[in-house]
Amino acid sequence: MRKKIFIVLLLIVMIVPVYSVKAASSANTIAELRKEIAALKAKKQAQSSAKSQTQSQINATTNSLNQTKNEINEGRRQIEEAKTQIEQLNKDIKDGEENIKNLLNSQQINSADNAYLDYIFKATSYADFVYRYTVIKQIIDYNKDQINAWQEKISDNEQLQVDLANKEVELNNKVATYESDIDKLGDKLSEYSDIVMDIQDEIDSTQELLNYYVKLGCGENQNIYECISVKGDTTFRKPLVRGTITSYYGYRIDPLTGKSTKFHSGDDIGGNKEGTNVYATANGTVGKIIRKASCGGNQVYVWHTIGGKKYTSLYMHLLTINVSIGDKVDSNTVVGTVGGGKGTWAWETCSTGAHLHFTLATGWYGDKNSYLSYSKFLANTIDPKQTLNLPSKGIWWYSR
Repeated sequence: MRKKIFIVLLLIVMIVPVYSVKAASSANTIAELRKEIAALKAKKQAQSSAKSQTQSQINATTNSLNQTKNEINEGRRQIEEAKTQIEQLNKDIKDGEENIKNLLNSQQINSADNAYLDYIFKATSYADFVYRYTVIKQIIDYNKDQINAWQEKISDNEQLQVDLANKEVELNNKVATYESDIDKLGDKLSEYSDIVMDIQDEIDSTQELLNYYVKLGCGENQNIYECISVKGDTTFRKPLVRGTITSYYGYRIDPLTGKSTKFHSGDDIGGNKEGTNVYATANGTVGKIIRKASCGGNQVYVWHTIGGKKYTSLYMHLLTINVSIGDKVDSNTVVGTVGGGKGTWAWETCSTGAHLHFTLATGWYGDKNSYLSYSKFLANTIDPKQTLNLPSKGIWWYSR
């Protein structure tokens, strides 16, 4: 019976749901990338003639996006809870076996049935016989109760796995709907982000990337993946040697106006003066650069491959940019220096003081096989605090 229990437990532990979100662009060559730039220009022209939305539409979209993210977070929480329950079940079984063993040892009895009988019939008196029978009955009953309890827990966990499998299907459908909505909304997400990407900046940075591919010698209709490579890494490091979180990723009150909730696409790191070195968070390739944007200032986007998965890191409000498109970087490369204060106010209006805005997103923003639009980049952002294991707001760190 115990062997069967352990086999079932092993199967339960091995079942781990996996979630994946994929985004793709149809552009695979320089020629197709030129078409993407042409489409961006057409989009800009369309936006200049018609770009109005009602507040009710914005609120409805915001609620929809929040609900989707909450659904995903709830699914992840249930997965962790299932793992915890399975771990507790293993512990209960181990504790139960130990209790049975202690009962047997206390009476110097082996667990075999014939040993039970031998123990009973060695009684020296009727009272001793009753005592020994009572002990054996207690052990057998305890054993039976433990087995029933284990089987009940196993049954509960099996049902839990079924529920989680159904939840996985539901969440995947939610994710698919979410991606479809983002494609339809286009720049709507950008309109209620507190740091926006001007479409001209997006055109210019994409054009700069195209120029880099041409400089590499990539053919007009050659798959660009044959021309580039991104050195992989195993983990992320903090972008600054010291600092403290001053504002988290997620929705917040706009610090510039003090009004309305805005989506903050990364973590703000303060505590450093302008000119402080900002480091790449991991091995990678500089994939996109924005210079002196009115909202966000100097920006560097680095492509990473961590554990076989693609990510983009963003370093915003930089005083200086120390890298170029296509540069290979590692975690000791200085990509720029901290700005956001008086040194950058001549060209940007979205910073209240010296700090680094640091963002992480899945996929390679600006790469034709991931996505090219800033709205898609926002949709793929993740919480840097969780990924980099950053301390809570207000707590300082002094090493990367």
